[in-house]
Amino acid sequence: MRLSGLFPLLAMASFAVTTACSNAPILSNAEKLARAGEAAASQMQQNALVTADQYTLLKDAVTFDAAFSGDPGNPSTSNFLQQETQIQSKLSVYAGMLGQLAGAYAALGDLAGSDASGNFSSAIGMLCSSGNTLLAALNEAQQIPADACTGLPAGGGLIIRAVQAQQVASASDQIEAVLKTLIPVLDDSATRTLIVLNSELVQRQIISTVKELYASGVYTCSPLLDELGAPLGLKTISGVDAVVRNNRNLRNGCLAFVSATARETAGSVGAAYDTSIAGLKALIPLHDSLRAGAPLDLTAISAIITSLRELAARLQPFKR
Repeated sequence: MRLSGLFPLLAMASFAVTTACSNAPILSNAEKLARAGEAAASQMQQNALVTADQYTLLKDAVTFDAAFSGDPGNPSTSNFLQQETQIQSKLSVYAGMLGQLAGAYAALGDLAGSDASGNFSSAIGMLCSSGNTLLAALNEAQQIPADACTGLPAGGGLIIRAVQAQQVASASDQIEAVLKTLIPVLDDSATRTLIVLNSELVQRQIISTVKELYASGVYTCSPLLDELGAPLGLKTISGVDAVVRNNRNLRNGCLAFVSATARETAGSVGAAYDTSIAGLKALIPLHDSLRAGAPLDLTAISAIITSLRELAARLQPFKR
C-alpha cells in the first residue's frame, strides 16, 4: 500500500480512539446512574407493595370490627371501605409506574454497555404509558411530553462511541423529562391523600381490633415474652397465657407492645411514600450531571435507598 493511502486510515483510527476516550466518562456515568436508578425505583416499588399489604390488613380489620360490634352495615364503615378500595387501586397504579421506571433505568444501563437502543425504546414507551395511566388515575389532565416517549434510532455499533454516547445522553434526558412531569404531581399534598391513608386512622383501627381479639382470648403473648427472654436464655413456661390473663400488669405490657408496633407500622406507611418522593427528586441532579459530563454524587440516593429498606422492614414487622 502506498504511504499516502495510509493517512486516511490512520486519521480514522485516531478519531475513533479520541472519540472513545472522550465519551467513556458519559457511558461509565450512565451505567452508574442506571444501577442507582434501578435500585431506587425497585425499592420504591417494593415499599408501595408492602404498603398495599398493610392496607389489605386494615380492610380486614375494619370489616371484622364492624361485624364484631354487631353493626356490619354501618354507613361510616361502608364509606371507609370504599375509600380504602380507591386508594389501593391508585397505589397499585403507582407501584406499576415505579416498576416501569426501574425497567427504564435497566435499559439505560444496557444502552450504555451494549448500544441496545431497541431495549430502551421499548422501556421508555412502557414507562410513559404507565406514567400517563397514573396521571389519569390521579385525575390529572396533563400527560408526559410526547418527545420524552419517542424511541431512539438504531445505533451505529459499538465502534462508533460518539453515537452511542449521544443516545445515552438522550435516553437520560427522556427519563428525566418523565420524572419532572410526575414529581410535582406526586409531591402535592392533595395527591398524597389519594395514595396514603391517614396514619392515625390506620393505627387506631388496627389497635382497636387487636385489643378486642386479645381480650377475647384468641391471641397469645408468649412469642413476645419468649423474644424478651431469649437473650438471657429464658423461655415461657407451659400455661403462660393463663398467667398473663390473671395479671393486669402483664396484660398491659403485651397491649403496650401491640400499640407501639402498630404506631411504628402506621407511621412508616406515610414515611415510605415521602421518602420515595425524595428519592425521585434525588435522581434529577444525577441526570443533570450526566448531561454536563460531571462526576455523579450518589451519596443522597444511596442514603435514601437505605432508608427505604429500613422502612420496608418496619412495614412488615412480623417477617423480620
